[in-house]
Amino acid sequence: MIESMEILVRQMSNGDRKAYAALFHEFYTPLLLYSIKFTKNRDASEDIVQDFFCRLWEGRKRVVNGKSFYAYIYSSVRNRSLNYLRDIHSVSIEGFEKQSDEDFLCEMMEEEVYRELYAAIQKLPKRCRQIFLLKLDGEENQKIADMLQISEETVRSQLRRGKELLQNSVISFYILGLICYF
Repeated sequence: MIESMEILVRQMSNGDRKAYAALFHEFYTPLLLYSIKFTKNRDASEDIVQDFFCRLWEGRKRVVNGKSFYAYIYSSVRNRSLNYLRDIHSVSIEGFEKQSDEDFLCEMMEEEVYRELYAAIQKLPKRCRQIFLLKLDGEENQKIADMLQISEETVRSQLRRGKELLQNSVISFYILGLICYF
């Protein structure tokens, strides 16, 4: 996985639009969810991540490859999200700015697990996936039921079914995360 990502980054750096599109497809949603953790605003986070990808393409020749690419994309989106909070909401970002390298590394690993989880969710059956994504966006079961015109019990059973389907694929990511953490 990391090797193929390094190849994509190298190809993008050389101007390959297909490699850029693949990176966009791979990281857009995880970076969006990451930004939302800071901004609590989906629209603003969409703008932040889209702007990041525009600037990534513009500065593609200067992109560093390898593991530092992950650090680069997550720290860029994090900084843009914090700038949004500072500029738009006049929120103090002091606590965020003093984050240690170790905390950032843990946060980055957590986001990588989320990315893998999202990829596993994409393999769920359509209705189950749709309900799971709405739940991850913070929607209540009743609101999901109303939006999809189904019963709340159907929402609960689809969430249960999705959790069962994800257990096998996600357990390996969890173990990997624990090994990396310790």
